[in-house]
Amino acid sequence: MYNDTIKAENKIIDSQELAKIFQMMGDTLKKYQRISADEDRRNSMLDYLYQSYTFKDEGSNFRAVVDFYDNTNIKFDKYDSFMGIFYSRLSEIKSMQITFSLNYSVITPEPNRSRNAYYNHISMYITDKRLDIDLDLNSDDNKLEDIYNCIKEVVLMAPEKYDDVIKKRNKIANVISLGYGLIPALVVTTLLLFIPGLNTIFFKGYVVYPIIAVFLAFIIGSLLTSSKMDKYYEPILPEQKSAGYDSNYNRIYKDDIETFTNTSDILIGKKVDYLANRQKIQEEYGKYKKLLPKELIALGIMMVVVIIIGFFI
Repeated sequence: MYNDTIKAENKIIDSQELAKIFQMMGDTLKKYQRISADEDRRNSMLDYLYQSYTFKDEGSNFRAVVDFYDNTNIKFDKYDSFMGIFYSRLSEIKSMQITFSLNYSVITPEPNRSRNAYYNHISMYITDKRLDIDLDLNSDDNKLEDIYNCIKEVVLMAPEKYDDVIKKRNKIANVISLGYGLIPALVVTTLLLFIPGLNTIFFKGYVVYPIIAVFLAFIIGSLLTSSKMDKYYEPILPEQKSAGYDSNYNRIYKDDIETFTNTSDILIGKKVDYLANRQKIQEEYGKYKKLLPKELIALGIMMVVVIIIGFFI
């Protein structure tokens, strides 16, 4: 083990993953404090020179400072108290500073008395955009190896923030709009076939029926799904930055991808629902992506029927 700094960039880190790290810290601290207390009791009956410790606590601790959006903060020196607030006020948390220390001595008694000190420290600074972790771990000590590996796994295995939900949002919006609107559009377009004069255009212009049907599908679908999709998308999209001017001297904006990918979505505070938003978008996209081929087959069948009727009138 060694000194290390881990920064989460372009990641989505769920609060449950943070809780897993905190729990490992709390459980580890309690475990070794119990060992130290047991060894204190055993050694209390022995002369100082003949006392031995596999773990003599030298001020190990778990501390947290939590800042809230209402400009208040709470300081904790007990893991259990901190976790109670973490779960109950997760959406109110603006930032957290977590420090975990495992400091102890290993003592060998006479005749070869020795005392070796070990100091291990983990610091985490967390906001809804940042997860910065500094580790100062004794290279001769593996007591925090599980926590170190857990932290690396949480960061490295976290899903990307700049994923297909963001990259392909236009395609996703089109599939949802078309999938949602195609059936009512087919109904409306089919009803137009019964209007004298207008139906001749459909029967003689073979491509008119599918063009009108698809056009209406996008209109209907966009009108009925855009507000819901905007609600899911608006919080998670990159901010816009200026990209110059067009030929008419109107300012052009584009996604600020660099800033977007240099930060993360840590699902605390205002970002508690960000992963749920992505999941809802993916559910909508998956539903209409699956339905759309069947709707296109129906459109093809209706087109064939219109062509056949057109031959006989």
